Amino acid sequence: MSCETSICRSVSPWAWSCYGLGVKQTRATIVAMTTWHIETRRVYADGRPFGEFGVFEIIEGRVCYSVDPVDPRNAGIVDLEYAPRDEDGRVRYSGDYTLVAPRDRPARKLLVDVPNRGRRLAFSSLNRARPADLLADPCAPGDGFLFRRGFAIASIGWQWDVAAGLGLDAPEVLEDGEPVEGDVVCRVQPGSDRAFVSFGQLGEVTYPPADPHDPGARLFVRADDNVPLVEIDRGRWRFARERDDVVEPSDRYIRLDGGFERGRIYTLVYRARGARVTGCGLLALRDAAASLRAGDGPSAMASPAVLAFGASQTGRVLRHLLYLGLNLDSTGAPVFDGIHIHIAGGQRGDFNHRFAQPSSAGVPAAGQRFPFSGTTVRDPLSGAIGGLYDDLAHMPKVVITNTSFEYWRGDAALTHVTPDGACDVEPHPSERNYLFAGTHHVNGILPPSNTFAVTGEKARYPFNVVDHSALVRAAFANLDRWVSEGRSPPDSKVPTLRGGTLVERRVVLDRFAAIDGFRGLDPDRLGGLTTLDLGDRAEEGICAFPAVEGLPYARLVSDVDDSLNERAGIRLPEVALPIGCHTGWNPRHPDHGAPELPAIFVGLSRFDGELVAHDDVERCARECVSALVAAGFVLGEDCEHAIARCLRVHATAWAMNAGSA
Repeated sequence: MSCETSICRSVSPWAWSCYGLGVKQTRATIVAMTTWHIETRRVYADGRPFGEFGVFEIIEGRVCYSVDPVDPRNAGIVDLEYAPRDEDGRVRYSGDYTLVAPRDRPARKLLVDVPNRGRRLAFSSLNRARPADLLADPCAPGDGFLFRRGFAIASIGWQWDVAAGLGLDAPEVLEDGEPVEGDVVCRVQPGSDRAFVSFGQLGEVTYPPADPHDPGARLFVRADDNVPLVEIDRGRWRFARERDDVVEPSDRYIRLDGGFERGRIYTLVYRARGARVTGCGLLALRDAAASLRAGDGPSAMASPAVLAFGASQTGRVLRHLLYLGLNLDSTGAPVFDGIHIHIAGGQRGDFNHRFAQPSSAGVPAAGQRFPFSGTTVRDPLSGAIGGLYDDLAHMPKVVITNTSFEYWRGDAALTHVTPDGACDVEPHPSERNYLFAGTHHVNGILPPSNTFAVTGEKARYPFNVVDHSALVRAAFANLDRWVSEGRSPPDSKVPTLRGGTLVERRVVLDRFAAIDGFRGLDPDRLGGLTTLDLGDRAEEGICAFPAVEGLPYARLVSDVDDSLNERAGIRLPEVALPIGCHTGWNPRHPDHGAPELPAIFVGLSRFDGELVAHDDVERCARECVSALVAAGFVLGEDCEHAIARCLRVHATAWAMNAGSA
């Protein structure tokens, strides 16, 4: 059913005129409209009650948006003025949603769950639903963590190019009625030697080339992110693939004479046609949250408090939303009271420029530029002055949580240090910032493995086993109390220059180099953020690619102790006792090339006889977790989970040592 014919609830009375109900509003009074279409509505979790909030229901459907392109609240959205308009001069688009809410009474609070590449996050990251259960039901309740606290969960589709899951139909960019053309940039680092590769960015190809034979398309190669790009002659490559030894044209693959080399980094730049207004995804999150807050959503229940949660890609989405100041509804009232930004580091992303690819990661573009910290600072490298929160008319409470991986990627420290790495930056009064010491992006993996099950990609050493889910839940619960009760969370806990715990990556790698037989990373080849020149029209959101990279920003990490575990941040018992050595980095496997560079997303865990805790490990683990509970970094209800996980890691360490003896 289309947005124009569905029977929906609306934010403002003028909406009913769009559905033939006779309410007439003038153009001047039109501010915003969000309408909801219900496709399915059913009892959630087989009628399982969740504490005092009883039985929940799950509602799924489409939410339809209508925004005014001349509204000052929307001024930061690139190309919104070039989107098609209806007879009232408004821009319309729609997206998917899922709402899980109490059936028989109002929710106490609303959580806006920002899906990662179409996948809902809150059910796994906060409710701790098991992977097997999520395969059967992407909204599996887990232990009901959020529901027992009175939350309704609204998962809002915001990304227009997802292949599956919750998405958005963003409007096309038209100039003089025609689709625009422009540059697209893609990064590929193959894990094997191959004749052809896909140039999709952690997913399907977002924009096919306008002309596969365009002589102006360019392909570059380099060994790592710190050396110049070297252009490959256009005659050596083409948009094509091979099937049964036959080369055939393709708009999803590129083929190189002589083949692509494993571990090498390739950058592709080509012209595409038909950009979308990608930034409408940010407006969708704002306007859906505002509508639900006002009680105009499918549950018809207003919410006194609204929080948002995003992780990795969608943590960066929330950083971008804050950067653009998108936290006011059509009446000027606040939308989000609290925002939890998890494992986003110091970046934003491909969420608001022409021909942006929201799934892109690691490609220098508009979302990898200054500012990085919430607090306003001067960038000594570019001379610019700014902070992530500068354009917010209403500042929400913000909790930032990162693992060691985002520091080793080269950007997380920029959330709390000046861009040149010379000085600590004090957090904004409405912000808390935490490092989960000795953890990695994809969370702990047991039993130990060095291989991604889905892709087959390997790292040199077994993946990090430390489970940081208890820290995520406590950080979110602290944000909830901060918003709902005014109770301040624990102070930020990150590595600092003044504390002597924030250092260059080389300092740590030199310590690991002393281990006999250990093969680490090459500090001179590790990437990070740099100043970027994206052309004369970059401030309009029209970028010239590839970006010209300039001076490097600070790339700092936590120092390590004698056990080679990180000294700073929140230390779970596996790190504090210690049981093994746990990092946020892990070299690429030699089979996949470039073994001096880090594997994407993962750290390592290393065990030997000296790194396995003594016999009274359970008592020590209980003391460590009890201290974390007292400090507010672990919830009392998660105490036994954290202890049990520590004991499982300890048993694994003993078994691995016994097997190697």
